Parts: sequence; C-alpha cells; structure tokens
Amino acid sequence: MWPRVGTLVQVENLTDEQLWRAIAQNTNAMSALAHQQLELTAVNTVSDSIRQAKLRESNAERIDKLARNYREYTGELRRRYSLQSEQSANLTATVTAA
Repeated sequence: MWPRVGTLVQVENLTDEQLWRAIAQNTNAMSALAHQQLELTAVNTVSDSIRQAKLRESNAERIDKLARNYREYTGELRRRYSLQSEQSANLTATVTAA
C-alpha cells in the first residue's frame, strides 16, 4: 500500500516505486493547496476575510508538512542511489585491480 499524502512513514521501509509515488502525490497535493491559496485572495466580506485567513494558515501548515515529506522522500532516494554508485565504483575498482 502507498503512503497516504502527508502521513509520516519510515522512508527506509518503502520501495523506490512507493517513494516515487509518494513524491508525485505530495507534489499534486501541494499544487492543489497553492492553487487554493491563490483563489483565497478574492475576499468579499470581513467574515470571508477572517475565514479565508484561517484557511490560508491551515493550508500553509499542510504545505510545510508535505514539503518536509517531499524532502525526506527525495533524500532517501538520493541516499540509496548514492550508495549504489559507491558500491558500483568499489566493485569496478576491485575488478580492475584484479
């Protein structure tokens, strides 16, 4: 099962495919929230203004959380592929030396 958007998971336990899917889901969710933020700029009344200010604040918090998850997911992929590159380089050096 894929991680739900915005949920905390142990990224080390996810497959590459799950990480890529989570990145895509987070990107889509952040884009939708950013669009909503832009739409909230059209304020009609004072009560709308207060309600929209609260919604903007809530959206900003959710965007921050999604951005943290995004950085965590991409960081894990970078770590994995960095390790693979190092292992490949070490294997090549060992084979060349032999």
